Amino acid sequence: MLEMFEEAIPKPVKVTERDMLNLLAKRYTRIREGSTADRYVRAEHVRSMLEGFQSKRIADFIAADKWPGIPYGSALAFHGHEVKVSRADWLTELRDPTKAEAFKRYMHHWWLVVSDASIVKPGELPEGWGLMVKSGGTLRAKVKAPRLEPEPMPVDFTICLMAAAAKTAHREPLHRDAPRAIVGSWIPKCGWCGTVSPCPIHQPRALAEAVSS
Repeated sequence: MLEMFEEAIPKPVKVTERDMLNLLAKRYTRIREGSTADRYVRAEHVRSMLEGFQSKRIADFIAADKWPGIPYGSALAFHGHEVKVSRADWLTELRDPTKAEAFKRYMHHWWLVVSDASIVKPGELPEGWGLMVKSGGTLRAKVKAPRLEPEPMPVDFTICLMAAAAKTAHREPLHRDAPRAIVGSWIPKCGWCGTVSPCPIHQPRALAEAVSS
């Protein structure tokens, strides 16, 4: 009887890095009303140097905020993110602070992003880091990341960031549909390419649902 009861209890679903990256993509997507202009540029798995040069350091997620602010340019920012889905991974990170510093030095904001608040114990968050925690289907900022004074970004890292952003843009339809946008009329458009929604390239799930209904 006890065994039957235990089998009936649903086991908790393990949160993966991909789940967290998808939540970050959701957080850093904001289409301006009346346009297909996205406030953010997103890049997953950004290398610290060009491929082929023994680069083993990778930033999990970088978002570039294109909102210029007032005065112009004052709010432009790079947000870097380190994703952790287990306590063991976080402790490994703490033992090697140079890994994060390879990227943090070029960022205006640096975030630790965890699947559960228990992964980070009180007092463990390094100075200058913000903290995001998964809450249902969203990420919430538990500790706000302060604005930092980044070093100038070197050319090789800039190229790595551009390459990662391009790859991420191609991968995104594998994990989610593009948002809908209203541009020039009440006919919804694809938020990524501007074609009539649902777009067969960037909104395949919505298209499949429309065809089946």
